Amino acid sequence: MLIELSKLVGMPVGSLNEGAFVGSVRQTVISPEDAKLIGFTIKIGSIFSKILVVSFQDVVDIDQGGVVINSRDNLVEKEEIVRVGEILKHKFNLIGLKAVSKDKQNLGRVQDAVVETQSGDILRLYTSRMYQNRVFERSKIDKITWREVVLNCESEEKAKEKATVPEAELA
Repeated sequence: MLIELSKLVGMPVGSLNEGAFVGSVRQTVISPEDAKLIGFTIKIGSIFSKILVVSFQDVVDIDQGGVVINSRDNLVEKEEIVRVGEILKHKFNLIGLKAVSKDKQNLGRVQDAVVETQSGDILRLYTSRMYQNRVFERSKIDKITWREVVLNCESEEKAKEKATVPEAELA
């Protein structure tokens, strides 16, 4: 199943073993190196809430109704999952990252992303700049750094230049 990252935030998290609600998704944790969902931060409780993490590997299912994990025991402190802890320490969030082309032209900011719920792969990025919204497939992602997403695409200026090249020059 495909789902947008923004729709995951706030979703209920239930435990299969206990058959009960355990918390709600506070944040998605994306690995910049792999362009992959690797975990979630989960808010436990309401008044005196606590934030724990769950690895994507411990997720049994994700659908429109929520996230299902095997057991409450899968919820751990962020330091217990080294890679998740490192990403959270950098305060990395894919949503809101600057998007640029390989030639460093500004493409706006990442507004959302589509994730495949079985593998965790980011399949699509939605960017927005002024009045221009664009969709980029996974194959267009060159790299993701702590500060930006670099996409394999032509900047608007280069696309316009190609469109205005006289036919005589093309032959």
